[in-house]
Amino acid sequence: MTNLFTLKKQALLVLLVCSVFSCFEDSDDLRFQSVDKPLSLTDPNNPNPFSGVMSAVETMPYNEIPSKKYIIELDRWDIPNNRTEPIKTTDNIQSAIDWAVSEGYGQICLPEGHYLIGKYGNDIYQAGLELKGNMAFLLNENAVIEMAPNNKWNYCAISISNKSHVVLSGGTILGERYNHEYTPRPSDGAVTHDEGHLICLEGESENVTIENMVLGKANGDGVLIVGSKQGEEQKLKNIVIKRNNFSDNRRQGISIVGGADILIENNEIHHTIGTSPQFGIDLEGAGRINENVIIKNNYFHHNRGGDIVNTDGKNVLIENNILLQGEEGKYIDGPIVYWKKGDLTIRNNNITMTSVSVNNWNGIIMYSNDAPKTNPATTYIYENTCNNCGFYMYKGADLVVRDNYLNNGHLVFWKMSNLTIENNKVEHPNKCWAYRFLEVSGSANGNTYNNENFDIPLQPNTTWDGCWIN
Repeated sequence: MTNLFTLKKQALLVLLVCSVFSCFEDSDDLRFQSVDKPLSLTDPNNPNPFSGVMSAVETMPYNEIPSKKYIIELDRWDIPNNRTEPIKTTDNIQSAIDWAVSEGYGQICLPEGHYLIGKYGNDIYQAGLELKGNMAFLLNENAVIEMAPNNKWNYCAISISNKSHVVLSGGTILGERYNHEYTPRPSDGAVTHDEGHLICLEGESENVTIENMVLGKANGDGVLIVGSKQGEEQKLKNIVIKRNNFSDNRRQGISIVGGADILIENNEIHHTIGTSPQFGIDLEGAGRINENVIIKNNYFHHNRGGDIVNTDGKNVLIENNILLQGEEGKYIDGPIVYWKKGDLTIRNNNITMTSVSVNNWNGIIMYSNDAPKTNPATTYIYENTCNNCGFYMYKGADLVVRDNYLNNGHLVFWKMSNLTIENNKVEHPNKCWAYRFLEVSGSANGNTYNNENFDIPLQPNTTWDGCWIN
C-alpha cells in the first residue's frame, strides 16, 4: 500500500493549526510552549478534504436562533486574545455571551485570536464556557479556544447542558493533553484523567449542530454526549456533528453515552491515541439509551483502538465511510467493532488494514460476552470492501452478510444461528482460511472464492462445521 505520509507529501500539506511559535510570538505568557505539539496532518486522500481551519456556517439550521448578530468587542469586555490569563478570558467571554443573549442576539461571533480558558469548577472539574439555548457561537476561522493546563480529572472547554437550538461552528478548540498534570485522585490514587473534553453535550439538550471545526488535543474526547439517565426515555436528541476535523484526542473522537437521532457526517477523525478505548467513535450507553444514530461519509485513519465501536446502540447505520489503519498505524481492537446486544446496518464502507490487531485481521468483528442474545433485531452487513481483512462473528444470531468484497480476507462464524450469507466475494491464498464455520446454522448461496463458486451447505435448523482454523 502506498505510504500516504512520506516526507514528499508532508511538504505539500498545511498544518491545521499553526504552532504558537509562529502565530503568537509577541505573547507575554509562553510558559508551556516547550511541550506544545502541532496537530497531526490530515490525509490528502480524504474525499471531503479540509483546507486548514474552517469558517463558521452562515445559514442557521434552526429558526429559533435570532438573526441578530453580535461580534464580541474584545476591548469593551477586556478579553485577552494572546493566550494569556485564562480565568479572566473565561469570565469575560462568558459575560459577553450572557449579555448578548439577554439583548436578543442570536449569532454571537468570536474574533480571531488565541483564547486561553479554564477556571476552578470544583476539586475535580476545570470549568470552561457555557452556551445558552437559541444561540449560535461562531468562531472566526483564525480563532483558537484552548484549555489552559490543569490537574483536574474532568473539564469541558465548551458546555451545552440542557439547552436547545444551539450551533457551534468555525475555528479551533484545543485541549491541554500535552501539558496536563496527572495528580493522583484522593479517593484511590488513580491518575487516568480521561474526562477532559472539548465539547460536552449533556442532559436533555436537543437540536444542536457542531460544524466546520478543528477539535484536537483533548485529554478525553473531542465531543462527549451524555443523555438521559439509565432507564429513562432518551431526551438528548437531534444532534448533528458535521465536517469537523478531530485530531490527536487522547481517549475518543466522539463518545455517545446516551443519545438519539444523531447524525455524524463528513468528518475526518484521526490520530486518536493515549488512553483506552481510543476509538474514533464510541457508542457506549452504560445503561442509557443509544438509538437512531447515523455515521456516514466520514474518513477515519490512525486511530489506535479502532474507528467505530457500538456496544449497545439500536438502529445504528454505518455507511459510506473510509476506515484506514494508516501507514505505521496499529489497531488494538480493529476498524469496526460491535456487540450483539446492539443492532445496526454496516454498508458500503471501505476498510483497509496494514498490520494485525489483537483480534487478528478482522475489519468487522462482533463481540459476544457469552450472554444470550436478547435483542431480536437483525444486523445487516453488505456491500463493504475489506482490504487485507475479513469479518468474524461468534456466539450470536440474526445476521445477514451479503455482497461484500474481501480482498485477501475471510468470513468466519462460530456458534451463529439464523445466519444468511449471500453473494460475497472472498479472495485469499488459503481456502480454509477464507471461509470458516463452526456450529453455524442458516442459509447461504452465491458466494465465491477466488472468483469461483464456493458451496456453503448451511441449513436453518441444523448446525454445520466447515473448514476451521483457530
